[in-house]
Amino acid sequence: MTTTNSPLSIKSYLITSFLLFSTLHPSLALAQKIKVTKIKGKHAIIETSIPLEEGQTYELQPEALSQNVDYKSNSFKLRKNSLTLGTQLDLLRSETYQNNSYSLQIRYGWNFSSFELGTFLNASSSDLGAGATTTILVGGYYDYNLVANRDPTKTIYGILSLLGTGSTSYPSASTAGGSSTSLVANIGGFISYFIDDNSTALRGELYGIYQRINTTTQQNTIMGAGARGLLLFYF
Repeated sequence: MTTTNSPLSIKSYLITSFLLFSTLHPSLALAQKIKVTKIKGKHAIIETSIPLEEGQTYELQPEALSQNVDYKSNSFKLRKNSLTLGTQLDLLRSETYQNNSYSLQIRYGWNFSSFELGTFLNASSSDLGAGATTTILVGGYYDYNLVANRDPTKTIYGILSLLGTGSTSYPSASTAGGSSTSLVANIGGFISYFIDDNSTALRGELYGIYQRINTTTQQNTIMGAGARGLLLFYF
């Protein structure tokens, strides 16, 4: 009498044989590589050399997972918050106005892996011989990370946006005198590189500038380009 195995029974036999083989030969099972390509909540998309079937449940050896990134491990640096210090060079020009300035900036932010946001304080001062002209700006920034920002990733790059408002105080001896208010917007790109400890990074930015300056007598709209060099501390 001839017995014919159904496709379902053959499939069950193959899956059972694979799990049994992995149990009896853990060293070979551990040699398989599993790459997680995307995570959403408790669900993940993976790439593996092991033939898997949708809807089936497979048990992984704990040792195999320990070879991959474990973000709950104390060996990895936290990047939840950031403190940023840096310098800024702006080249601005309109039909009636030109300003090349150098300033200092400090930021405090929160990292959500795919994006970051926070607040900033920017201060600049220049003296052309008639006294100091001082500008203070406060506002917020938003980064969209094209590479997820989490340890142990070394290089992060993405799109930056920044919006701030503030005021400029002119020396009484200058032709302008008094003060003015301004609105500043930046849009551009950035790249960050983490150095040895994976919690400190060097960051460079290139961006376009839109600035509107209001005085008691007139309003000027200025556009230009700028660059920043920043030092970031994540914790």
